[in-house]
Amino acid sequence: MRFARQHPFYGWLFLEPDDYRKVYNQLIQMRDQDLKNGDNSSGFPSGFPDWCKTHLEELSKQDKYKKRIATHLEQLKLSIEVRKRELQNTYLAEELKNMETKAELIEGFIT
Repeated sequence: MRFARQHPFYGWLFLEPDDYRKVYNQLIQMRDQDLKNGDNSSGFPSGFPDWCKTHLEELSKQDKYKKRIATHLEQLKLSIEVRKRELQNTYLAEELKNMETKAELIEGFIT
């Protein structure tokens, strides 16, 4: 992974040079097609996110990418758990409970 580069759409995934080249060439090809069709908008070309998802499904069949994806997923799950604990320790958890109580009270008036 010495020369790996970040995926243009899934920035958390690092691609080997040949795989990066394939994704980047597809990005440029789709961009050029959009320009030819008169679409001059910013952002990714139309259809590129869907193509990336399909391509990621193909990449995930390779052990090296499966491992990278699994590692990222583990880190993401840890971050989610940390964020949940942080929210429990803030006023937001109490605010949510107050809102839910208010909603239940109001529902009682119309049922």
